[in-house]
Amino acid sequence: MAAAENVVVVGKKRVMDYVLAAILLFNEGYDEVVIRGQGSNISKAVDVYNALAQRLQDGVEIVKINIDSIERGRKLIPVIEIHVRRKII
Repeated sequence: MAAAENVVVVGKKRVMDYVLAAILLFNEGYDEVVIRGQGSNISKAVDVYNALAQRLQDGVEIVKINIDSIERGRKLIPVIEIHVRRKII
């Protein structure tokens, strides 16, 4: 699976680091940004979206949410992808 340039993969950093990454992607001209979290970082991915919406004063909207799982060896790892775009005002 090739990594897309408009994806923010949530990991061990602070929530605001990922919010800044998403804002930078919007400023680079991307219409849509994907916030992706897997395993224990799913709740942090949701926190990133909430912080982004608060930071941009509800200037973003959810396009779609994908919930899936990927297989790693014999384990299934849950994955969430939150597709967001800037609202046109």
